[in-house]
Formats: sequence, structure tokens, C-alpha cells
Amino acid sequence: MDIPVEVKEILLKSGIKRLYPPQEKAIEAGVLKGKNIVVSAPTASGKTLIAELAITKKVLEQKVKALYLTPLRALAYEKWLEFKKYEEQGLLRVAVTTGDYDSDDKWLSDYDVIICTNEKLDSLIRHNAPWLKDVGIVVSDEVHLINDPERGPTLEVVLARLKSFIENIQIVALSATISNAKTIAEWLDATLVESDWRPVPLKMGVCVGNKIIFDTGEEHLFEKISGDSIIDMALEVVKDGGQCLIFANTRQNAVKYANKIARHLEPLVDPKETKELCDEMEEGEEASMINEELINLMRRGAAFHHAGLSARQRRIIEEGFRNFKIKVVCSTPTLAAGVNLPARRVVIQDYRRYEINRGMQRI
Repeated sequence: MDIPVEVKEILLKSGIKRLYPPQEKAIEAGVLKGKNIVVSAPTASGKTLIAELAITKKVLEQKVKALYLTPLRALAYEKWLEFKKYEEQGLLRVAVTTGDYDSDDKWLSDYDVIICTNEKLDSLIRHNAPWLKDVGIVVSDEVHLINDPERGPTLEVVLARLKSFIENIQIVALSATISNAKTIAEWLDATLVESDWRPVPLKMGVCVGNKIIFDTGEEHLFEKISGDSIIDMALEVVKDGGQCLIFANTRQNAVKYANKIARHLEPLVDPKETKELCDEMEEGEEASMINEELINLMRRGAAFHHAGLSARQRRIIEEGFRNFKIKVVCSTPTLAAGVNLPARRVVIQDYRRYEINRGMQRI
């Protein structure tokens, strides 16, 4: 693979020894040769590594800057953590910026890789940030959200403006498996790389009583414990050594389910495992009532997650879940937009959610 030796060494140390099929396809399509590509593949199929390979090669060999766009602040922070390994080895200087829409952030000119939200880049373009002319590659994560009525227009505008005022910029767009990926690729003058490969098989089903009926026709019975099938499905996974995400359609329901599941999780969790997380949460300056409620839940292996929490609170919860300290997170759909978490089972309370001006909408 034609990438700098130092990058190969870092990837090998990270445990990456061979590529997944979508990654191989992207390299064959010319992502390491400066070609525009759109990768349409399922979650956890290795799309981020494709972006890492393209960015490290372009930045190190051509001495340009890279932009990594995400739709959410939580996702921007997650990608910053993933790129930190290159900074720790002295290869790249990596920055993340998501707030303050009234600044051109001149300090970013000192960095090689800038990770930001779509809205933040829109602000930087409007403020004519001088370092933007040095950008040679842009990665747009979760580009399928270009169809979203709220976030889509901003993403479309920033990509169009980057194409228009930066000559020969390389665009790498990462997308979930969607029906109009070909249309997006044509708009970006890009090669489409499609794959339905997954590292772990996905099974989808509907719960009726204490029975899950999967789309394969298979049926699975789980133990009745709490009288609530959502709680019981989560408990089954935790008892088997896994973790569970519960998506609720309102913040109130997310908090309610977190409190209900915590009562049953307490005997299954060692409080020593979550002590550091709880201590970190306690240090915050947010409303003490919310911090205290989260700490009480985290001690028992549960947490809630929604847009009403601060970025710090959400980060602690997400890291706790990634590190297998928190066993069950109950969240609104905001957590579903690209944030990678190691859940063995995902339970969706309701496939509909009420939105102002739009009424009941499918999640």
C-alpha cells in the first residue's frame, strides 16, 4: 500500500494488519491517488480508516491541510481522538473546533488536520479564514445527511463552496448505505464505492411480549424480569457480558428508562469500575442536580444521553460506554448520528418522534 512508512508503523501498532473489503475497494478506486470518492458502506465497516489513509498521505507528501467535517460535535471529538495517535508520534498537528461562529480562528493555521462540524466550516468560510486556501483534502463524514431538511443545506453549501474556490481539492465523502449514493457521487464528480460488508452480522427484529421475531424468521425468547420488555432485553445482554443502547423518543423517556434499568443493573456492576467516571462527572460546573442524577446512575452502570447535557457530560458518558464501564445508555436519537459505540444490542422504543413544525416523524 502506497502510504508513508511512519503511517504504516502507527497502524500496525494500533493492531491494523489487513484491510476490510470496503477499504480495499476505496484504494482500488484511487483514494490514495487524489481521486474524489464516495464510500457507501454500513456502520463499523472501516470508513474512517479510508479517510485516515487519504489524509495522512496527502498532508505528509503534499504539505497541505486537511478538513474533516462531521454533523455533530460529539462525532468531531471522537474523530479528534482517533487522529491523536498521529500527533503523539509527531507526524501531524490535529485540532478540533466546533463553537464560536463569530471568528475566523486564525490559530488553526498552525495545524495540519482540522476537525469541525459542517456549521463551523460554514462560519469559517463566511469569515474568509486565510488558511482555507491551503486545504488540499476534505472528508465529509455522514454525507448522507445532505438529505436532512435541517442540516442538509449547510452541508451542501460548504461542499459546493470548497469545490468552487479551492482548485484541485480532493473530496472523500463517507456515507451510510443509502439509495441515492450514486446521485451524491455524480454531484461531487466522484467515484462511488459501494459495499454491504459488515464485520459483525446485523440482525433486526420486532419485540412482541418477551419474544423477538427477527427478519430472518428466527425467534428468540428472553426472560421476563421487570415487567418491561425494553428493560428485560437490555438485562439479558448485560448478563451475557455485553452492552445495550436504548433509544427513546423524548428526553424524559431516556431519563426514565435509565432510572428503571439502573435498579436492576446494580447487582451486576462493581462500583469500583465506575468510580473514576463518577469523580470526573462530579468535577463539572453544570447544574448540580443533573450531575448528581448522572453520578447516581453511573455508579450502577447506566446513564442517559441527550442534547440537554453539556459536551463534557456527553463525552464522559460516551467514553464510559466505549470502555465498558457503563453497561446501558438510554438516549434520544442524537446519539445515533455517526457516533461509534460498542453495543451488542440496540433497542428502539418507538420508530416515531414528534418534531416541532413537522409533527410525528420516523426516527
